[in-house]
Amino acid sequence: MQHLRTAKLARWQIQLLSWSGGALWLTGIAWLLLHYFGRTRGAFGPETNPLEPWMLRFHGLAMVASLLGLGGLLVVHVWKGWSYRHQRLVGTFLLATVGILVVTGYLLYYVGDEELRSWVSLIHWLVGVLLPILFIVHYRRGRWLGRTSPSGK
Repeated sequence: MQHLRTAKLARWQIQLLSWSGGALWLTGIAWLLLHYFGRTRGAFGPETNPLEPWMLRFHGLAMVASLLGLGGLLVVHVWKGWSYRHQRLVGTFLLATVGILVVTGYLLYYVGDEELRSWVSLIHWLVGVLLPILFIVHYRRGRWLGRTSPSGK
């Protein structure tokens, strides 16, 4: 039973979050590229690329796996990691950013007003595109602190 007293995630949790997060990011980027630069010519002008809805479907599938991983993250990593003062600020920003993505992703399905929906969409994809930067800072900082400090705190 490893990691009982630390905030370190188990290998399967790291893999679940890495694969699902990577899939979310890649399908989101693919959707953006298809939506803004991949229109096809139709009989009556530009049309939605036929791959665009598939990217949203795969994005939703990856989201389900990611939310499962997020649940495990909240129970173990965030709870036990709170005592690591040097990671608290970056971890809080990371968690808040993921929260923004969850809420805006939800709203994209249920907001009916087109003007509000366009703002929600813009926020969702801007935050989503930038999320890996915050994740990498948090991850590398945690690895660095774990190596340089006897307790990692």
